[in-house]
Amino acid sequence: MLMTQFFSMRRLGPRIVLAVGLAVVLAAFGGRADGLAAPSDERSPVADTIQVTMTDHAYEPSDLTVPAGEEVTLQFVNEGTVEHYFVVGETVADSEEGFEQNLFDEVALVKNKETPEHEEDQEEEHEEEEEHHENEFELSPGGSGTLTFRLPASKAGTYTIACFETTGDRAHYEMGMTGTLTVTTEGR
Repeated sequence: MLMTQFFSMRRLGPRIVLAVGLAVVLAAFGGRADGLAAPSDERSPVADTIQVTMTDHAYEPSDLTVPAGEEVTLQFVNEGTVEHYFVVGETVADSEEGFEQNLFDEVALVKNKETPEHEEDQEEEHEEEEEHHENEFELSPGGSGTLTFRLPASKAGTYTIACFETTGDRAHYEMGMTGTLTVTTEGR
């Protein structure tokens, strides 16, 4: 009887080794048979990306939350029929052409834009405008682009988003193109 159990175990031995080996391989690939890693709860070192659509006259979504100390990319598309701006700050200036305190003052911004080809002349004009207003992001109709930044914890709080472009004699923020951007220091 003991001999029978020994030979049974001996036949199972290769199966056990195979099962353990398979478990190790699956663990190495995150438990997926296709070799792709399974999603993990760990934060990726890649920037958080938030999609923002500009329409006539709103931001979608209109309320954004970003973590302080982490790189964030806002990915914009202007689905409106006119140019739109994305400016974040506090207290509209007396001139009503911007904020008295801009959230992005002293913050490094990386801007990338793709504009429709038929607006090349306007693109040069916009680049000149942005040299004077480096803390805002503007897009022509049909344009898309990204704005990447990392805000320090000292900027924690809730700020106003507004479009200071005008149509006729009214600024777009007066027509409802506003929102909020909240900078948090809490873990997400």
